Amino acid sequence: MKTNKRLLSLDILRGLDMLLLTVVGPLFWAVNKVWKMPESVQLQFKHAWGGFTLWDIIMPLFIFMCGAAIPYALSKRLDEDGWATTAFWRHVLWRFALLWFCGMLVQGRLATLDPLQISPYNNTLQTIAAGYLIAAIVMLIPVRALRAVMPFIFMGAYGALLHFNGDYSQEGNFAQIVEQKILAAIVPQGSAALKTHGYTWFLTTLMFGAMTLCGAQCAEILRGKGPSGRKAVGLLIIGALLLGVGIALEPVIPCIKHIFTVSFTCQAMGWCVLALAVLYILTDILAFRFGWWFVILYGQCALTAYMATHFFRPSLTACTESITKGFPRFVSEAYLPLAKVLVTTILLTIVLVIRRRLRNAQPADSNVEAEEEDEPTAQGPATEFKSKLMAGAIAARFQIPGVGEENANPKDSGEPASQAAHVKTKLKIR
Repeated sequence: MKTNKRLLSLDILRGLDMLLLTVVGPLFWAVNKVWKMPESVQLQFKHAWGGFTLWDIIMPLFIFMCGAAIPYALSKRLDEDGWATTAFWRHVLWRFALLWFCGMLVQGRLATLDPLQISPYNNTLQTIAAGYLIAAIVMLIPVRALRAVMPFIFMGAYGALLHFNGDYSQEGNFAQIVEQKILAAIVPQGSAALKTHGYTWFLTTLMFGAMTLCGAQCAEILRGKGPSGRKAVGLLIIGALLLGVGIALEPVIPCIKHIFTVSFTCQAMGWCVLALAVLYILTDILAFRFGWWFVILYGQCALTAYMATHFFRPSLTACTESITKGFPRFVSEAYLPLAKVLVTTILLTIVLVIRRRLRNAQPADSNVEAEEEDEPTAQGPATEFKSKLMAGAIAARFQIPGVGEENANPKDSGEPASQAAHVKTKLKIR
C-alpha cells in the first residue's frame, strides 16, 4: 500500500527519544551535581551489565523508529508490481552510507585518520544503517506473513547462538568471541578497536535487523485497512506480549543490553510498541496535538541533533562556555552546571530551528526519511492547475459563477492538453 500520510506519533516518539538523550540525560546529571540523587535513580541513567534501565531504551527505540519509517519512505519507490526500482536502491544505499559514515565520525574516530584508532563498527548510527539495509531487503518479500515472522527468525537464530555457544559473561559470551575474531581479521594489530568494551556489533546485527523489522511491521499495521481503534488495540496487545515474554525469559536468559540478549530485546521492543500505541491513540486518533512543537522539532531533526551533541560537542561546549562566562556574578558556582545545560539546550534548539527552516526553503522531494522527515510540501504548478480545474468543475456542476475560471483552459495554463484531458476524465469517473 503506497501512501504519503504522516503519523504525528512517529515524529513525537522519535523526538521524545532524542530529548531523553540530548536534554533530559545531561539535565539530570547537572541536577545531580547540585542535589545528590539516590543511587537507584542514578542507575536509571546508566548502562549496567544486566537489568533494564531507562537509559537502556534509547538505542533500541532509535532502531525501532527507523524501522517504523521504512514503509513510508520506501513504498513510494517501488513500482506498481511491488518491485524495487533504481530510486529504491539509490535511496537505501545512500542512507546506509550516510549513517555509517556519520557513525564512524561520532565514535569510530574516523577524523583521526589513524588506522590504529579507527573503529569500523561501534555506533548507534551504524546499527541503524545495518538494520535499515536488512529491513529494506525484507520489505521486498511479497508475502506479508513471511515478512511478519522474519524478526522472530533473526531473534531466534541469535538467541540460540548465544545460549549454546558460551555464557553470558562480558568476556565469555559468543557475540564477544565473534567480535574479537572479526576485528582481528580486519583491523591492524594493536588497533584500539580490539580493546573490549562489553558491547558487540557484528553478530548482534541480527538483533538490529530484528528490531528494525519490528518497527516496520508496526508501521504496516498502522498503514493497513481497518478502524484506527482496532490497530491501536493490536499494537497494545503485541507490546504487552513482547514485554511479558522478555520478563518471563529472564530466569533463563539474562537481560543484558550490551549484547542485546533475547530477553532484553523483547522487553525493549515491548516498551517501544506500547509507547507507539499510546501516542498513536493520543495524537492520531484523539487528535491531542497541542504543545508538541518542541518534541516534534527534535523528532524531525534527530540526525542533526545527534551529530551536534556528539561530533560537534566541542563547538557547542565552547559556545556555552563563552555565554556563561559571566554567570558566576549572578549564579552560585554550585548551580553553574545546571545553567550550562540549559544554555546548551537553547543553542541546540536554535540550530535545529535553523536546520528545519533551511530544509523547508529547499525544493521538497516529498520523501519521508528515516531520521529527518520532510514537511508537507506546497503545491507545485501542476497540482495548482489541477486544483483550479477541480474548482471549475465543481462550479460548473453547481452553477457557481466566477469560481475556477482562471486557468480553466489548459491552453492558458501551460499544462499539456493530454494532462488536462486525463484530469477531466478522472473527474467524470468520480
